[in-house]
Amino acid sequence: MNGRRVLIIGGGISGLSTAYYLGKHGIPSILLEKSGRLGGLIRTDVVEGCQLEAGPDSYIATKPAVTELADELPALAGQVIGSNDRGRRIFIVRNSRLIPMPEGMSMMVPGRMLAALRSPLIGYQTKLRFLTEIRMRPRKRRSDVSISEFIGDHFGHEAVRYLTEPLLSGVFGGDSARLSARSVLPRFLQYEEKMGSLIRGVRAEGRSGGAKTSLFRSFRGGMQALTDALADVIQSNTRILFKEASQVRREENGWGVQVDGEWITGSHLVLACPAYVSAGLLAGVAPALCSELDVIPYSSAMLVSLLYRKADLNGDLRGFGFLVPRDERRTIAAATWIHRKFPSRVQPGFAAVRAFVVDPEATALVAASANEVTGLARGDLARLATFSADPMAIRFYAWPRSMPQYLVGHGQRVARIQALTAQQNGLYLVSNAFEGIGIPDCVRLGKETAKKIAAPNG
Repeated sequence: MNGRRVLIIGGGISGLSTAYYLGKHGIPSILLEKSGRLGGLIRTDVVEGCQLEAGPDSYIATKPAVTELADELPALAGQVIGSNDRGRRIFIVRNSRLIPMPEGMSMMVPGRMLAALRSPLIGYQTKLRFLTEIRMRPRKRRSDVSISEFIGDHFGHEAVRYLTEPLLSGVFGGDSARLSARSVLPRFLQYEEKMGSLIRGVRAEGRSGGAKTSLFRSFRGGMQALTDALADVIQSNTRILFKEASQVRREENGWGVQVDGEWITGSHLVLACPAYVSAGLLAGVAPALCSELDVIPYSSAMLVSLLYRKADLNGDLRGFGFLVPRDERRTIAAATWIHRKFPSRVQPGFAAVRAFVVDPEATALVAASANEVTGLARGDLARLATFSADPMAIRFYAWPRSMPQYLVGHGQRVARIQALTAQQNGLYLVSNAFEGIGIPDCVRLGKETAKKIAAPNG
């Protein structure tokens, strides 16, 4: 199409999605991936017939991009599954005990007042704040604030400590006192501006909502089924090179990427990689853009998956699992019972557990061995969920600098990055470092980028 050929650096979900949607527009691409495999953090290992996820185990169903993409891929026909929401209950650790979150919570906002008022997870003062928050007047903030300040204004510090911070740790692995309310919780900012009360906003959302579906969705073959299907379908229009890009440069009619000492050229360049990797590639081409990208911080994560014979376990495996507030944490920040969240992933007679380690613990353990981290995780499971059986299989995964942090002021930085990128004709940035950290956001951005490139002036 008009001599267009797009160079894509990064073979995770962002790069794969971009290549796929470019192909739908008839635009060929070359995709470079240095790791030797496609899919990035999305990877499914099969152990004893059970599916153990190395990265995300699902995606949020309310964001439609992944489901819409799956509907287009023949290999995924009939493969989308929902989580077992009849068993969906999350527990929070308080004083080393597992206490259920109140029913009807929309993240950290109570949707069912009676359940929240009866909950032993929070004290009298927080419950009083719930009752008075309903009368808050609309407010438009002049500047971005931290999530801790934003939720604290509505519900107080205890709600931040035992509701907000544990919920966000598993997604961002970050500090609610530094994360941006405007970038992480835009829906709740809109409730505050329109209604004043977050509780009223959640209730209004519930009244206007359609049919209830599973909160989380995945695939019968595991999350890797998505990236495998994309990798297969793009090959008719995309040349895949398992090589590392060492630098990029502007060409007379496009862009060049250096690979193994030689230059590959194309009309457009898509950087579908972490912001700090993009910054390194752009240092000699766009120093101002490089500076903005390089200051986006990333946190690290570790994941320990444990497979047990169910008969060996006698601990507390209710609901989907538990979250650990920062003040209660020794090593793990959360644990998920895989066989309860997605029963089809685990063979009868087995139980599977995912234990998460995030920052600051993940960075502190960067030099530790897999056995050391696994031992610490098992110690927490024995302490908090009261089971200490020996697992029949263990899988350990480390993801250093894998989770971008949307700090206060992130929205303004993204606006500057977008303006600077627009000055570099034919350059596009597609990753979860800017406008959404989840898989649906990556797919959506890949689709939008392909559409821009395919436009007459793209």
